[in-house]
Amino acid sequence: MNERNGNQPLCIAYAAGPGDIVNTFSFWKQGLDDPNQLSVTYSALFFDACRSLGARGVAISSCPRADRTRTERFYVENLPKGEASNPLAFHYQQISYVRQVVRKAMEEGADLLVMSDSTGHFFAFPWFAPRGMALVPTLHCNLWSRFRQLSPMQRIIRRLNRAVFARRAEATLAVSPSLVEQIRVMTGGRQRPVHRFHQLYRPAHFRQISRPDPAQERFNLLFVGRLETEKGVYDLLRMAELLRDRGDERIVIHLCGTGSEERALRDAVAEKRLENRLVVHGFCRQPELVAQINASHACIVPTRTSFEEGYNKAVVEGLLSGRPVITSTVCVYPELETISEGIIVVPPDDVEGYLSATVRLASDIGYYQRMQSASMAGLEAFYDEGSSWKAMLGRIVKEAENG
Repeated sequence: MNERNGNQPLCIAYAAGPGDIVNTFSFWKQGLDDPNQLSVTYSALFFDACRSLGARGVAISSCPRADRTRTERFYVENLPKGEASNPLAFHYQQISYVRQVVRKAMEEGADLLVMSDSTGHFFAFPWFAPRGMALVPTLHCNLWSRFRQLSPMQRIIRRLNRAVFARRAEATLAVSPSLVEQIRVMTGGRQRPVHRFHQLYRPAHFRQISRPDPAQERFNLLFVGRLETEKGVYDLLRMAELLRDRGDERIVIHLCGTGSEERALRDAVAEKRLENRLVVHGFCRQPELVAQINASHACIVPTRTSFEEGYNKAVVEGLLSGRPVITSTVCVYPELETISEGIIVVPPDDVEGYLSATVRLASDIGYYQRMQSASMAGLEAFYDEGSSWKAMLGRIVKEAENG
């Protein structure tokens, strides 16, 4: 990292995802977690890390709501990325946005940039950053799909990224074992240090959640996430159709979240007259989400193989809420399957498989109770600040300074 004047504090920049980081910062300043999330946000952990390290912080998100704020220690900005009209425009955007973020970091005197995988192409960082600015990639989605062959463009991007992870990065933060393995494969085992972290949750958030009653008249299946095709929302619509066709009136599917498919999904539900079987609640703040969890019996995470899922927090949040989770190998990795027996794994993109798992949970109370009792076991790491993103970032910074 840059050599600094003895009176000049370390400055760390963080290029976050698309969340409203300015709004999160306003809560953090008051000592509060963002009420829109069950987990502790990565941006709040970044602010905590800067405070612990005595560092200045620069935080930038691609939130569409442009906004900025500055305090004595922090500069925080929502810097919209905009839309890309075609694949070529998308890749240009990925590069140009990295340039904007690096420029902002340079203007603020950043010594290190923590760059999330949603920011843009990592290989563009050395094009625009001074040699003295360190890079820490933070990875939350797989670098490529585990279920589909790489396209020619993906192969080119992987080849260009290889040097970043093998030589340019100070270290890398990775949320799952699958990401750790992909970095090893990409670099031929010559990667810079990789630090695995767990998403952090507060136990108090889950004390509000009651145990489900499987004997209720309705069996409520809950989806929490973005309403997008690749997140499997139309698979849930198809499940609702099949339940109607089979005359099963007990199971109701509830969707909490928003996304580009929300309007089309609502229209399809109305057109097919499935309002009593599939309920689209839209965006839910934390109190509303807790109420939906309390009313639910199980959670479903049907992400399709078209999406490069590295870690899906809805799986963990369902388990921490004491609900069995129905999902596929797109969203789970061996470690998670080992520590929690509350996960029901079906083949990816298999609507019939999701439906069969749901029907069994709803109809076999003994099976349901076994799965429900097993759901919260072995998840202590998600409450442990010592294995959190903040802790791993602090370790990387201290190792670099002692270097």
